[in-house]
Amino acid sequence: MKLTNQSVIALLWGLLYLATGYVSHQLNGPIAATGYIWLPAGVTVAAFMLTKTGRWLPVAIGFVLAQLLLGWIEDRNLLRVALFALDEIGVAAIVVALVRMLQLPMEGLNFVRGLLIAGVACSAISAAIGAAWFLLVQQVPFWPTARIWAASDLVGILIVTPVLAGWSRFHAMRSGGMDRSDFLLGLAAFVALGATAFIIFDGHGISNFSAGVNFALTYVPLFFVAVVTLLWGGRGGSLAVAMLAFFALLNTVQGEGPFAAFADTYSKHSLLEAQLYLAVAALLSLLISALKTTREQLHEDAAQWKNDTELALTASRQLVYNIDPHSKKLCWHGDLQGLLGVANTAFSDLDQVLAHVHPDDRQPLRSRWLDDTDDDARPDLSFRLLLPAGGESQVTDMSAVLLDADESVAMVAGAWRLNLKEDARQRGRI
Repeated sequence: MKLTNQSVIALLWGLLYLATGYVSHQLNGPIAATGYIWLPAGVTVAAFMLTKTGRWLPVAIGFVLAQLLLGWIEDRNLLRVALFALDEIGVAAIVVALVRMLQLPMEGLNFVRGLLIAGVACSAISAAIGAAWFLLVQQVPFWPTARIWAASDLVGILIVTPVLAGWSRFHAMRSGGMDRSDFLLGLAAFVALGATAFIIFDGHGISNFSAGVNFALTYVPLFFVAVVTLLWGGRGGSLAVAMLAFFALLNTVQGEGPFAAFADTYSKHSLLEAQLYLAVAALLSLLISALKTTREQLHEDAAQWKNDTELALTASRQLVYNIDPHSKKLCWHGDLQGLLGVANTAFSDLDQVLAHVHPDDRQPLRSRWLDDTDDDARPDLSFRLLLPAGGESQVTDMSAVLLDADESVAMVAGAWRLNLKEDARQRGRI
């Protein structure tokens, strides 16, 4: 069963490689050495990044068979196709293996860092090997071939890999999830992206504008890509980039849109320009998603830390506070209402707190907080706190002052510990 599952996974990866390779060849049209579009590079990197290293062999075999089948369908030289597969797939496996040794998590800025390292290394190395082979065998110039090869691989990785990586980790949320307003605004931005991309890259709707205006209008879809990523996160952003790539590449291949405006003169460069545009769009989406994920993780960690601290304080019957000596305002942490029966707003001012302290203990506590500037291991202070219900509680104050550079008090920070045994003894006397 385990072998069967691995075979099915390898078959699915191979079919995806075959489909994206066929689409790439159809978009490229007749080529001499290398094409401008190669989406399977993203499938290869995604597969190796998402699959455990011990399961790479059947996946790699699936890719090689898919590449050979693609060459047979298009009646290409199978030896050349086999060498091409060895170059692309072998280099991707080696580079991803080295990147995985860094043990970067598949989220946030670490994912972007790992993806960029893998993308640049894979595209540069495979392009250098492929261009060198064409130079030796067919005397094709090295740098033009290497430049186009590297660009097509890098953009394919930046477009396809985030989509597969993002949706491979998709799971239905049991509760909560995206806000309704964020979903609707993201949907509106996604629709606007599709509409503007169709109009701008179709070429007919903006045919009355100058070439400079047409190029300037390509920034409009980038804005909607950013909005979709902000509202829908990395998965939505990757879909937005994929849809933008569909319109940009398809229409450019057909000789339409801003990048094909000078097709008669720059026909060899129109797809390269579109590729660079899509690389910027993909990087924009990746960075926004990474920053958004990092920020959300920080907020989640902070909320978890606060929750754990509040639970620990409540279980140990302690309260933590800090005082601004200038405004005499207090900030409390802990279950103030549950332990003392007092709301936080009723204990937010120094005079309000002292009003609940036993009259005989008020001045020592006030002096401890405001007058004493000696921060050298002062002893704890026990005092009696008058509770709203009419009772009295024994409290131990453990505090210290934080001094400014001029030796003045900048803040008083401390904790209250409720003395349960002392309270019980006092109630026994009563």
